Amino acid sequence: MRHLPKNKTKLVCTIGPASDSAKMLEKMIEAGMNVARLNFCHGDFVKHGEVISKIRVASRKTGKRVAILADLPGPKMRIGDLAEEFVTLERDARFTLSSADIIGNVDRVSITMKELFAVVKEGDTLFLNDGLIELRVQEVANEDIHCTVVVGGQLRSRKGLNIPGIDLGASAFTVRDGECMQFALEKGVEAIGQSFVNTARDVEDVRAAAKEMGFQP
Repeated sequence: MRHLPKNKTKLVCTIGPASDSAKMLEKMIEAGMNVARLNFCHGDFVKHGEVISKIRVASRKTGKRVAILADLPGPKMRIGDLAEEFVTLERDARFTLSSADIIGNVDRVSITMKELFAVVKEGDTLFLNDGLIELRVQEVANEDIHCTVVVGGQLRSRKGLNIPGIDLGASAFTVRDGECMQFALEKGVEAIGQSFVNTARDVEDVRAAAKEMGFQP
């Protein structure tokens, strides 16, 4: 990251609707935040631009440096909608990822990337909600992936699904990622985060795209 103090440990905080006010940003900076993460899975460029401006102002007012991390969406590998605001998955419970277009609950949920059913197998590990929830595949049958919850937690609609080490044939750097990165770099963010990285080539693609946009990663 550029233009940060030499201490290597950084406190990264995701900025969302509950934390993007000028007053709250100043409080977070005073409390020790030195990297503000913007999740480009949500919001539009107008909103992100406004938040970037607020962070810069809060940084100047507090006299403390804060880097901005633009976290790119990556390929759309996500669960579908849930009937409730959230469900709580308990350890050792059964949970099913389904190809059917359903409204999810505590037992099952749909997923957006149907290619997954052709490549996962018994024993594979899957992660939901930015890696906070861990599932172990028990069986793949009738286009349903039956899992056991290894690490539980709260799950909300449209959260990410990550499968380490499994190649779905989809590039981790999408056209939408390129648009988001162009916007973020033009706004002067200090760091770019890439989602669903599986190979070194995925990282190289981002670096090459940044150079084509006129920026040196």
